[in-house]
Amino acid sequence: MKIIIVGGGKVGSLLCQDLAAENHDVVLVDKDAQVVETLVGAADIAGFAGNGANPELLREAGVSDCDTFIAVTESDEINIIASIVAHKLGAREVLARVRNPEYSSQLSFVQENLGISMMINPEMEAARAIAQSLRFPSALSIETFADGRVHMVAVRVSPGSRLHGMQLNRFREIYGMVLVCVVQRGDEVIIPDGSFVLREGDLLHVTGPIKDLTVICKVAGCFTRKIHSVMIIGGSRITRYLLRIIDHSGLSVCIIERDRAVAEELAGEFAGVKVIVGDGTDLSVLEEQHVEDYDCLVALTGIDEENLITSLYAAKMNVPKIVTKVNRTPLVRLIGDIRLQTIITPKRLVADKIIRFVRAASAVRDSKLEEMHRIVDGRVEVLQFEVLKNSAVTRKPLKNLQLKKNILIAYIIRGESLIFPKGADTIRPGDHVIALTTEREFDEVDDLLEDEARK
Repeated sequence: MKIIIVGGGKVGSLLCQDLAAENHDVVLVDKDAQVVETLVGAADIAGFAGNGANPELLREAGVSDCDTFIAVTESDEINIIASIVAHKLGAREVLARVRNPEYSSQLSFVQENLGISMMINPEMEAARAIAQSLRFPSALSIETFADGRVHMVAVRVSPGSRLHGMQLNRFREIYGMVLVCVVQRGDEVIIPDGSFVLREGDLLHVTGPIKDLTVICKVAGCFTRKIHSVMIIGGSRITRYLLRIIDHSGLSVCIIERDRAVAEELAGEFAGVKVIVGDGTDLSVLEEQHVEDYDCLVALTGIDEENLITSLYAAKMNVPKIVTKVNRTPLVRLIGDIRLQTIITPKRLVADKIIRFVRAASAVRDSKLEEMHRIVDGRVEVLQFEVLKNSAVTRKPLKNLQLKKNILIAYIIRGESLIFPKGADTIRPGDHVIALTTEREFDEVDDLLEDEARK
């Protein structure tokens, strides 16, 4: 596919690299010539320096015959204008990043009337991910599929857990409808088979009914009680969206914000929230506000290092649940501290949503990519496909399918039934399949098969 990206910032640069790696024809437009030169050198893409809302420049970049146009500059207005121009010039699909809350409340209206296929708000996506984490606090992360019917959570095997030394064949016998899909052991990422033996310190990505996942959290030694109180560091846009989502949830919320004007605005808008004017990264302020008495700390300042340090301090004070916003994920690996729990990366959330859209648009007619989530720092993809009648996966029992390496079919969804597949099960047209893979570029369910098996 031919894809034009306007804006080479955090999201744009990530999209350039990811989409180019998937063999798309990517063209970047950015006003900064140095940014264009750097990304053209780092990824196999073309580039133009200039205003991404300029019709002449967009014509020169080839917008009239592009499959997907993506506007992700720092300016909402430029993104909207560029998207309207791209639509008028003939771009097939148009996506725009919009961050301003005033625009976000009108997303549906703008999309329907201006020819924009999708509008994405990174702060809103981050707030939704945090709210979901608060609803299931025992998990380090949680992904949902099949309209919320399928859940996949990340849990760590704590020292002393009876999961240590357990072979996965026994795991299924003991814990029933629960499947360990991925194991991260240090830097190694494994899609395990039944002979795999769990160890303490392993990070497990597990799927199953919520009630059974709660049991696994308890057995793994990472169970966290229901959250009743939350301390938020920073009065950012994410904070505003999060407060709107969790409003009327009964949570006791305290916000620490260093900017008095921002703090007063938050206090005026959210009457039931305690707002403190102070530096939430100052440990003496956290001590004064008794951070250790809160069920959850959410670090949402604009500086990754401050969020990480605050989170590590909260871990030292035994705060049960910690959520940390980090854009530069290599910092997390550099620190390498397992006390860091739920990591939220807005640019990755947006990039993954856009890539999912692009893959669905490019998928062939034999199946449809419905969902795509990246886990384990982007090293594993969880994909949900709709299976159509011509798919090659419908011809044989699962045990006879020639699947590529490092692939696990976790679920078959058939109508209202959720099926943990066994070897004798078959996939039928109309089913929805959830699969995990360490590979990339899978647009359709038949991509799971070896090439000769697709004929």
